[in-house]
Amino acid sequence: MGLIFHNLISFDDAFDTIKNNIKKIDDYEDIDVSDSTGRITVDDIYSTNNLPLFSRSQVDGYAVISDDIKTADYNNPVKLIMSGETYIGESGVKHPGNGRCIKVPTGGVIPVGADAMVPFEDTKEDGGKIIFFKSVPKFNEISNPGIDVVKGERIINRYTVINTGHISVLSSVGIKKIRVFRKIRIGVISTGNELLNPGDPYTDGKIYESNSMAIKAEMSKYSALSVKSYGIIKDDYNSIKNIIDRSVNENDITVTVGSTSAGDHDMVYKIFDGYEPGIIFHGVRVKPGKPFVFAKNNDKILFGLPGFPVSSMMILYSLVIPNLFNMLNYEYNTFNVNATTGERFKLHSGSTDLLLIKLLNRNNNYYAYQVHGNSGSISRIMKATGFSIIDSKSDYLKEGEKINVNIFSYTIPEILIYGEYSPLMEKIPYNIMNKAIFVESNYSNISVSMEKNEGDLYITNSEIKNDDYLEFKFNIPLVLIFNRKDYRSVAVLYKGTGLYNYSIKNIKSDNITYLDNTDVICDYVRNNRCDAGIVYLSDALKYSMNYDAVDNIPFYFYLYKQSKYFNEIKLFFDDINDSNNIR
Repeated sequence: MGLIFHNLISFDDAFDTIKNNIKKIDDYEDIDVSDSTGRITVDDIYSTNNLPLFSRSQVDGYAVISDDIKTADYNNPVKLIMSGETYIGESGVKHPGNGRCIKVPTGGVIPVGADAMVPFEDTKEDGGKIIFFKSVPKFNEISNPGIDVVKGERIINRYTVINTGHISVLSSVGIKKIRVFRKIRIGVISTGNELLNPGDPYTDGKIYESNSMAIKAEMSKYSALSVKSYGIIKDDYNSIKNIIDRSVNENDITVTVGSTSAGDHDMVYKIFDGYEPGIIFHGVRVKPGKPFVFAKNNDKILFGLPGFPVSSMMILYSLVIPNLFNMLNYEYNTFNVNATTGERFKLHSGSTDLLLIKLLNRNNNYYAYQVHGNSGSISRIMKATGFSIIDSKSDYLKEGEKINVNIFSYTIPEILIYGEYSPLMEKIPYNIMNKAIFVESNYSNISVSMEKNEGDLYITNSEIKNDDYLEFKFNIPLVLIFNRKDYRSVAVLYKGTGLYNYSIKNIKSDNITYLDNTDVICDYVRNNRCDAGIVYLSDALKYSMNYDAVDNIPFYFYLYKQSKYFNEIKLFFDDINDSNNIR
């Protein structure tokens, strides 16, 4: 099939096309139950024994005939003769009959003829006799054979992912080996002249390779997949083709990263189209991830992921991994929750948006915030709690809308820090930040959110009067960094930020560049893209920049008095004694 990069297919069609073109794995292997975590069963599995295997005691106590103590209470206790003791792992003995009892440990075999167990705490020894202070019903504290699992019972359905509970039951009924589908063999290839291996010396214009490492790490979490990395391949057609050919020959699935767009130097899709039947589709109406390529070489599958980190990971999560499990006859589902949007979401009408989400847990009600940034922003993935797949009918989603979020972790933050970034945030201890999300916003949104008491902690450069909040004020030093004192061009933060207002009154130039954050300003000045810039003192020190002090900028922290974490957060502020030394 020819290239169809400019004839984008929908997300749903892409998913179904992959699903319908993947041949299911039918090869299997018999493996030890102890090694089966995460593997997928081929057959229904039936118990070969009853569970428990024998009548056993659930307590440390005495085996009795229940009729012997049916009148026992604390006012009229009953005495029985102790006639022996059994031990763990020994065969059952015969109960000597009425008027007698036998000591039995937890898990021990119930003597034949006894029909109840009495715990030690309801008895008292008296020479060779045992005093019983209460009656018990028949089968008290006894587990009879088959009460848990019966012989011949189907204990695991076919196409089940084996977990710890399964292994416990399988082992308990004496099953040593089970039949599972063999692992799917996957090769991962990263392409690009710009890539360095982590640890290599850095040179200008290069980037450290992270995509294939993240992709391999994500797929390696699943025991049913066997993932091999083929390393970084330079942008040379023959080199890339040779390694793709090798991976296709050695694996069921080949995953490439980068070189999928329709540019002159993008070669992966050209190589894919040389196979038979070749490219099935090239390009999907999703944001991010549009240049995704799906191809085949006979029954071998090729996935060409885009080069930007967020694009490649979102396609991996949403289209690739679920269909890998389809190959193993398993219907893959992520753990997901329903959430309410805590802010207005920017969408792309007519596309499917794959959104990284920060979730906030408020008394088991979940609120979703976007993780903002572009598809090349690697840290967005780390900051996300999960992701949403939204079939976008408009360019935005209003605050208060319901969405479904597939979550990466069962631990969802409960603290909302809302407002403008402050260097002081870097000093907030891990015990708070590990339970928090930070949502950056401007003054007007901060005021509205505070009125609703949505956040636990607000940060702003402007004073806000609200009796529901405890105020803390800190002055942060601002400096002018420069590579020439008689600067002509200067960099500041975008309009609408608190730092912009303080910056603009301290510069003497009309040649202004507006940038995203103070680290970018430092980079521009260091690399002579601008002569000077306004940043925090901490930034100048971090990058060893030349600087002159220019001002102090106030930061107001507002702690919600009814916050569940009020005392924990307040303790942090109480520990900061000298705000004048804050950098």
